[in-house]
Amino acid sequence: MRLPASISAYSPRAGVAGTWVAIAFVALAGSAALVIDLGTLVVAAQRCQDVADSAALAAGTKLPNETAARQAALATTAANNSEGGGWPVVCRPEDCEFFSGPDITVDGIELGPYADAMRVTVRAPVHYTFARILGVEGATAVRSATILRAPVEGIPLCTMWIAHNTPMTAGVPVNLLMADGPHCAGIPGSFGFLQAPAGCSATSLELLRGYDLSREDIESSFVNFGDSVWAQTGLDVGTIRKALVAQDGTARIERADAEPRWADDTWDDHEPDNPRIMLIPLVTYLGGTGSNAEFRIDNFGAFWLDSVNAPHGIITGCFIHYDLPGGDPNSTLTCDSGIYATKLVH
Repeated sequence: MRLPASISAYSPRAGVAGTWVAIAFVALAGSAALVIDLGTLVVAAQRCQDVADSAALAAGTKLPNETAARQAALATTAANNSEGGGWPVVCRPEDCEFFSGPDITVDGIELGPYADAMRVTVRAPVHYTFARILGVEGATAVRSATILRAPVEGIPLCTMWIAHNTPMTAGVPVNLLMADGPHCAGIPGSFGFLQAPAGCSATSLELLRGYDLSREDIESSFVNFGDSVWAQTGLDVGTIRKALVAQDGTARIERADAEPRWADDTWDDHEPDNPRIMLIPLVTYLGGTGSNAEFRIDNFGAFWLDSVNAPHGIITGCFIHYDLPGGDPNSTLTCDSGIYATKLVH
């Protein structure tokens, strides 16, 4: 008996169905490749960005030293590749690009005369699984991060002035001698005291101590290059003792010595909030006497406080380079303030 054509084993329709099944299988395999393999690539890219960010931030702590910054970036990348650290990534010395101003543009930002930057690029090879069916073996995820560093143009005021011509070489010991009066023209001495800015919510002594200041205190004490500041009269060595060394729990040296995490700090290796670090305006005397003595802020110095000889009005320490978060890398400052801002960009 002859079978109906519709169910014949040799029906052309059976071949058509098989073809469509094969096509559907390839399409499904392609979809799986896109979903799984491209998802893997996204994960690898995010891993690259995380490592690039951390490596760039590490480099920023060593700028403007190009070699040290590159070594810090590579060391951070290697640490992230430690066992169990996540998707392995690659960062070579040539992937850490150094830039130094002026008139250099990095990631669309023009660097000012004292600005530096380092761009760190991180790669992660990704070997595909399903996409190999389509002849695609893999891809490489690539991400970069750039750290910018430049002098700051303003800071909360520490109500002490230092003469602008005091040498600012980092790490070189400096003995500051208290001036005989509130002005410094023709008199011995290289430092004195300042009034708190008008409208400031903290007193001059509180700002000098730098202890337990509120957000309002800090914001209302902010000063900039070129600002005029005024002498604080009636202050003597007792003020130095009370703000810097007195045994009342609030003086700078006392707090630094009492806190274990600051115990081993030095001028070139310290926690950023160590009370021994004083951000002080360097000024030029413009004229006037008493509380009318006027000074212009020409610079800022980050001063590391070593010791105080209050009876003789002498402060001993050294200037340091000091980094703050944020800031404007294309600043047009014409001097190295010693106080720097860092900013991470992608």
